[in-house]
Amino acid sequence: MNCRKIRAQIITLGLGLTVICFFACSPTNTVSPLEEATSIKKSEFVIGPEDVLKIHVWKQDNISVTVPVRSDGKISIPLINDVEAAGFTPNQLKDKIAKRLKTFIDEPTVSVIVVTINSIKVSVSGNVNAPGVYNIGREISLVEAISLAGGLAEFADPEKIKIIRKENGVDKIYEVNYSAILSGEDLKQNITLVPGDSVVVP
Repeated sequence: MNCRKIRAQIITLGLGLTVICFFACSPTNTVSPLEEATSIKKSEFVIGPEDVLKIHVWKQDNISVTVPVRSDGKISIPLINDVEAAGFTPNQLKDKIAKRLKTFIDEPTVSVIVVTINSIKVSVSGNVNAPGVYNIGREISLVEAISLAGGLAEFADPEKIKIIRKENGVDKIYEVNYSAILSGEDLKQNITLVPGDSVVVP
């Protein structure tokens, strides 16, 4: 073997090692560990569009109202007009309304009651029999969500189901082995979905 062939083999080997190193060392943040999803604590309910709220101001029946959260995320209350409600917890909204009412009422006592929840929705797409967006009204498990969507279609891959969840404004993807749940091998993977989750079945 001459020197030119040996040099070519060395260059080829070097390139191969570079490619292997690139893929081995590159960050793989597309799919986050499932343990991270299961460890997320349930937070207090956050108000969203289409929810119905009862705003009660003590000794102020004329401004106590039951109102829906509009598509723009706001509600209308006498004296203070529009108030942003979506994205706040009931306690946060209570404090916000009370602060605005102080202009008109001394030490207003406000309570916010969620009468109807219409904003808790999850979507199920891909190889299921009835894909769509489902208004669930409460937190449900992955198995329940797939059941709502009519179950897995014939050619679905149950071992690589993905859950897309927005956390702090960033989409995170969790991969779930659905077969391990159904067989009882790993029931921890039957995580609780939260409002806004998207389930994708390949």
